[in-house]
Amino acid sequence: MFSIHDEEKIISLLEANGHKKFRYVQIENAIYKNLVTNFDMIDTLPQSIRDLLKENCSYNSLSLHSEKTDPEGQTTKFLFTTHDGKMIEAVIMRHLSGRNTLCVSSQAGCPMACTFCATGKLGLIRNLTFAEIIDQIMWAVHHLAKEDKKLRNIVYMGMGEPLLNYGEVSKSIHIACCQKKLDLSNRRITVSTCGIAPRIIDFARDFPQVSLAISLHAPNDEARKKIMPVENTYPIDVLFSAIDEYVEITNKRIFYEYIMINGVTDRLEYAKELGELLKWRLAHVNFIPYNPGEGTDSNGYLPTSKMMIKKFQDTLDRYGIPSTVRHTMGDDIDAACGQLALKEEGKSLATEVGRTLGKTTNKI
Repeated sequence: MFSIHDEEKIISLLEANGHKKFRYVQIENAIYKNLVTNFDMIDTLPQSIRDLLKENCSYNSLSLHSEKTDPEGQTTKFLFTTHDGKMIEAVIMRHLSGRNTLCVSSQAGCPMACTFCATGKLGLIRNLTFAEIIDQIMWAVHHLAKEDKKLRNIVYMGMGEPLLNYGEVSKSIHIACCQKKLDLSNRRITVSTCGIAPRIIDFARDFPQVSLAISLHAPNDEARKKIMPVENTYPIDVLFSAIDEYVEITNKRIFYEYIMINGVTDRLEYAKELGELLKWRLAHVNFIPYNPGEGTDSNGYLPTSKMMIKKFQDTLDRYGIPSTVRHTMGDDIDAACGQLALKEEGKSLATEVGRTLGKTTNKI
């Protein structure tokens, strides 16, 4: 069985069984435009092709274990189970401006082990396939359609490091942006990375219109190394060499994510170092208040005060660097930045028992 999102295999299957290639256009239109929910609903196809698809193709590679929406109705967290019993999370964020964003996962778990991130405590379970990434998007598209809303933005900021699963992430972006499929603008997709320097350059060449976000979180090697092990492989000079090449290729502004942890990343001298690091670069800094999450409570981290965040912003203003403070969404349902750790109703599901629970299925 292979995914309905695998265009090459679908076309090969059709042609091997004596069907014309134009039949794929009908399938494509039904899945991505008309949002049909199973093969039998594609009434533009003869029954023989519908049967062929049912015998050979998977309509959805994910099963829904649970979903939860916060009391304000702004954030919905989906907990999915893969075909092999692994669990992943995705989050819809409904902004007050009216745009709807989906935060997707690219890996089950994460190998980066950042000390402030609950997902990193899981370790890497495995990479997700492009179909598993697209199916997260399709769940969100269907869910929002019931609310008479449309998905506008996708951010690869869920579980995992996207640039360590570059091939599958790339395929998913192509499908999301294909005019005949989901038809999202490249400019409305953002990929966030801890700083896999060689892949940043590949990304610039392959996706010059897609936005890049860098999880920086500290302005010097010593401070960054304490909270982000990736620093040992790609120190700041190596990272920024790749970043400068990215900007030279794309001429795009980079979004820098900077987590504000009391006494760890919010020292005032760091604000000045951050300003010096970014002052001649195309940059926008997004300050993220620390969100305690499953597995991170032993680190003793606490959020920075609003006053200290304001001092950081004022410092960057003097350097001419724009910044914003990320509005925390979904923290009451463990769906905020850094909180994706397979947690449900206050209990961790990051165990073999928890992943077994996820085998109970519900399909779109």
